[in-house]
Amino acid sequence: MEKIKQFSKIFLIITIIFLGYIIFESFTYLASAQTTQTVNVSATVTTTVTCSFSTTTTSFGTIDPSQVWTSSPNVTTTISCNPAGGCQVQVKDQGNGTDPGLYNSTANYLIQSQDATLSAGTEGYGIQAATTTAGSGSTLSLNSKYNKTGNDVGGLTTSYTILATSSSPTANREIVVTHKAAISGLTPAGSYQDIITYNCVSN
Repeated sequence: MEKIKQFSKIFLIITIIFLGYIIFESFTYLASAQTTQTVNVSATVTTTVTCSFSTTTTSFGTIDPSQVWTSSPNVTTTISCNPAGGCQVQVKDQGNGTDPGLYNSTANYLIQSQDATLSAGTEGYGIQAATTTAGSGSTLSLNSKYNKTGNDVGGLTTSYTILATSSSPTANREIVVTHKAAISGLTPAGSYQDIITYNCVSN
């Protein structure tokens, strides 16, 4: 009877070990049967280029040959963009429809715009551009044609010309444009007008 009890204990122990082994092997098999799965995550960022302007009008007022005149107010363009290659601000001039400048339609007379150092008593008209410290991201590089001071001006053109450009995304960067003009004693009297168009695009 005692031998039967011992045998039963041994059998029970063997059975427990065997069942443990079966369970262990089952978990091992399940673990080895698992596979690795990757998940691709995607997103699209919309391309944006935006410009805002401090004003849509500026005026020289009544002028004479005694000095070089500056219109008021200056025009500030604020640009933001996110293309990797940056963006640019372009300008073009209406003038008389053929040549750039301040145009008197009644007298059919044009104070032509061109690169020049303006002086009192000599006709001329053009713009200067400067940047400010406002904004973040890529800074703006000015076209040397318009990066002028004093009475030096860059001449406007009747096709789009780059005013300033960034090399990467930029936010709220500013370009300040100053308009200057001079006339002679032979400049016909009357009202002179010009329209400058700004275009903001990605590089």
